[in-house]
Amino acid sequence: MFKATFLGHQGWLFRTSTTTVLLDPLLTERFGHGGALGRMFPPRQLDVAAFPPVDAVILTHEHDDHFDVPSLHRLSRSIPVHLSVRSSSSAHALLQRMGFTVRPLLPDHELAIGDLRYRTFVAEGIGAAGSDEWDVFPFVLRDSQGHGSFVSSIDVGLPERMLEQLPALAPRPGVWAVANNATSVAFQGLDSAITTGDDTPALARVLERRHAQLAAAGWTPRVTAICGAGWSFPEERAWIDAHAFPIDSERLGEVLGEALGERLPESSVVAPAPGTTFELREGEVVATLGAEPFLAALPREHWPSRAHEPHASRPREYEPACGRRSLGTGQLPALLDRLGDYARYLYGTPLFRSLCSLPLTLDGRACAWGFSLLDDDNPRCLLHDPSGSRFVVHEGIDAQRGLLSGIELWGTDLLAFLNGELGPTGLCYAGRLRVWNHRPELLRVSPHDLWRFGHPLRRPEATASLYERLLTAEPRQVPRVPGRRRDPRE
Repeated sequence: MFKATFLGHQGWLFRTSTTTVLLDPLLTERFGHGGALGRMFPPRQLDVAAFPPVDAVILTHEHDDHFDVPSLHRLSRSIPVHLSVRSSSSAHALLQRMGFTVRPLLPDHELAIGDLRYRTFVAEGIGAAGSDEWDVFPFVLRDSQGHGSFVSSIDVGLPERMLEQLPALAPRPGVWAVANNATSVAFQGLDSAITTGDDTPALARVLERRHAQLAAAGWTPRVTAICGAGWSFPEERAWIDAHAFPIDSERLGEVLGEALGERLPESSVVAPAPGTTFELREGEVVATLGAEPFLAALPREHWPSRAHEPHASRPREYEPACGRRSLGTGQLPALLDRLGDYARYLYGTPLFRSLCSLPLTLDGRACAWGFSLLDDDNPRCLLHDPSGSRFVVHEGIDAQRGLLSGIELWGTDLLAFLNGELGPTGLCYAGRLRVWNHRPELLRVSPHDLWRFGHPLRRPEATASLYERLLTAEPRQVPRVPGRRRDPRE
């Protein structure tokens, strides 16, 4: 027997008759570094303490939708944690400080956990200029009795080496998990209109081609499980739900299923809800359960609507994520000092090269970009100065009118991010800023530049500070997923 239970977003619980493994578990309803992004979608009924005893936890990489500190706090410390060897030193140190036994997850390696076998592969990142999934390893999971298998490349493409070895590793097909990571940040633009088309057919064609790759390799999945984008925006930011999720996973599954059609009648396509369990025996799906005693999706009437409406209204005002509306005395020099690191990081990037390819002025605007800082006491413009690898205060200018490009945000949020108080997700994709690009074909500023700058491998000290803040904010006593062996400290 081999069971795969969907936890939500991209988390899974794998079981055989003797072994249980958690993969990328999100165990609270808050999403993104303590809820900085939103809350889990679909909403769930989750009883952490009622989980079956777990033999190991695998964390595929360090992005906050996979490596979640509040969720880690809800694991018995007796459970060994396997984390990518290429994740940051901050992540490894945090787990050790929390009391876990940390085991490095290696590339091109087979890990044996009871009667489960977890085979990793190297992601093909060469030439992937926009990628920041440096520590992720695509994998094939199977049980030693040959009942079932589970294949996922997480948030990257299918590596050729994995395709070549699939038939030998998992002669009996199983579950293929694919991520619907299609999200839009167009709502953060200061332009008057948002134009977003329906990309569902395009993504379905991509998945159909990958399906064909698997079939050509001799491995046709019994189930294609579409997961990912497992959050919604809460309360005052709920309006973002109409803008951020252009591809509905259930509709994507229907379109892909129709495309596969009669060619692969033995293969189903589903968008599982939390608690959905696929049970396989001898390579066949013998049962699909809708819920587990410890996990179930709430009834549909409790799901917030994420119907995509790109032309829905967008509030122009937004509150700071950190809760502070003014930089205190002496904080501006600290902000400028920390921004010097960001200015140096930008050297040689596409943004830097664009600046060097433009005249000084164009259409009556300076060919430059900067931050327009919101502040109750003293709003400011900080201009990017590539010649000095710094940002400087630029007085007497309406930044959004006078500069070709820029980012508007609360100065307090920018400083909180640079200090390691606020994670990159909570700053860049949570409706906490606005972007303008008057001539995007010439100069385009994106929140993704800040996002990549905030990667744990780029700023381990700030990341360590963020993790410590998140852990300190957690109650000391919480329900925990039990380990197979009891931890005497608990």
